[in-house]
Amino acid sequence: MNKYEKWYQAITARGQTRILNEYTETHHIQPVSLGGADTPENLTRLTAREHFICHWLLTKITTGEDRHKMLNALRMMRAENPRQQRYKTKITARVYAKLKTEYSQLQSQRFSGEGNGFYGKTHTEEARAKISAANSGRVQSDEEKQKQKAAMTGKKRAPFSAEWLAKLTETRQGERNGMYGKTHSEETRQKMRAQAVGRKQSPETIAKKSAALTGTTREKKQCPHCEQMIAVNTYTRWHGDNCRSFQ
Repeated sequence: MNKYEKWYQAITARGQTRILNEYTETHHIQPVSLGGADTPENLTRLTAREHFICHWLLTKITTGEDRHKMLNALRMMRAENPRQQRYKTKITARVYAKLKTEYSQLQSQRFSGEGNGFYGKTHTEEARAKISAANSGRVQSDEEKQKQKAAMTGKKRAPFSAEWLAKLTETRQGERNGMYGKTHSEETRQKMRAQAVGRKQSPETIAKKSAALTGTTREKKQCPHCEQMIAVNTYTRWHGDNCRSFQ
């Protein structure tokens, strides 16, 4: 028997024999999720603090799948319940981070591979048709749009890594490119041209673009012919082999 088991037994045994004139909570000595029964000999009365400590000790005593269950039980000790005065003492950042990280890793392992309910399966054509029909012509409500916008406001996506960008480029090259070996028909070109002619950006769009670029510095390169420093996004169009000084 290790020290955690000794502490756990001492606290739960004391709770079965004393009488307290303060708030207490019922605790299953052998947790129900681990096969414990809802009987008097398996129940003890603990203070809110003792109850929390006992659930923490159970994460130290158990292993494997049982420990996963106890980690979840400890995590739920912080949940709000109008019928219970939950443990309010602060948990140190280190303990909280450790518990959350380990629980997240266990959850990931539990539902990955064969643990995933959809592992090795695919939707039938009938199921795909139903999903397609349910989404065809669907228009988001203004309320749904506002919720999505509010959820993303103030958040910034982490920049893509060089490795990720290289992989993205690779997936769109050669035969993997949807337009590989194809050209737009003259009719399609006319449609694209008609949509672009006379199109103007709204003041709101212009302001957003301006705000996004404020304070940033565009990469530049020097033209070997006119020796000017030119932004890379316009370099190939007006400089390099197309530079007037070169021609």
